[in-house]
Amino acid sequence: MGKATLADWALAGRVGRQVAALSAVKATGEDVARIRASVDRSVRLADEPSRAATGLGDGLGAATARVVSRGQWIDANLSSMQYLTDPHAERLLRRSSFPAGLSRRAVAVQVGSVFGYLSTRVLGQYEVFLPGGETPGRLTLVGPNLLQVERDLAGESDIDADELILGIVLHELGHRLQFEAVPWLRPHLRGIMDEYLSGTQIDPERVRAGLASIVSRATSGDLGLRDVMEAFLTPEQADKLEDAQAVMSLLEGHGNVVMDWGAEIMGPKGVDPARVRTALNRRRAATGGAGKLVGKALGMGLKAAQYSMGETFIAEVAERHGREAFNRVWESPDHIPTLEELADPDGWAERIAPAA
Repeated sequence: MGKATLADWALAGRVGRQVAALSAVKATGEDVARIRASVDRSVRLADEPSRAATGLGDGLGAATARVVSRGQWIDANLSSMQYLTDPHAERLLRRSSFPAGLSRRAVAVQVGSVFGYLSTRVLGQYEVFLPGGETPGRLTLVGPNLLQVERDLAGESDIDADELILGIVLHELGHRLQFEAVPWLRPHLRGIMDEYLSGTQIDPERVRAGLASIVSRATSGDLGLRDVMEAFLTPEQADKLEDAQAVMSLLEGHGNVVMDWGAEIMGPKGVDPARVRTALNRRRAATGGAGKLVGKALGMGLKAAQYSMGETFIAEVAERHGREAFNRVWESPDHIPTLEELADPDGWAERIAPAA
């Protein structure tokens, strides 16, 4: 008998592609070549400014990036998810009230649907957890989505595709520096994920009850992140997910700050972060119909909140205490701000201030 696996990953891939195909982007060979050239140029331009902006990355090799199709993005992320979850698969399936085969298919349909939808929205990603624990990670951009944004912006904005791609690359290079220049960060985040998965249970009754609770709270107009977590998780799991939320808020906010600080260093030949954000926000707002409903159902709005919370925290620490004070966050996992500290940057700065 083979090693236990949490999902029918081949089925997940098929479902993901079917979902992605609902909004296909037509591209010519010229389109593909132009996008790839813009990405390569942006990486060369942004590599050194991103290091100078963060103070991270001494000794790292030159940054590189790949441009992939939606199907390739789905495959890569499913492979990473399999790598992360399969060590827990036997225990999770044993806890399920479904037969193992049915549980695997159910998880496959859910995961495939999520990644299929995300494959139509994600512009750039730094892949942190590669199968087999391979390092370093990979800076990946999704070509069809970049092309779609280029078309959406045509005639609506004075920002061009090259500037947009440069802004996205700066953000993702921030993530590259976080995970490749801070040796404890990747294992720390993996530890949070492993602890969360160790308490997870595939329980159809809990899912049904959780959905009923969410619908009830949403109908009343009083639905928050903690409500969503508690609908499905034990209190211990909810606390662990809050730990992950705090880390991701910091990392995503830092990615945006790298765009700002890197742009300062690059000067007029660089990027206007405010214009890039405006363009991306317009794209998010323009998502309508079924896509918008699916995004809300999957909690996709959380990422925008992560950007805002973490970015505000970093900007306020840097303004009032200096960028060197913020950079102490990379010294130890104990220096990661809690969710409460993200709203109290002065309190965080006081906590991690070096002893007099």
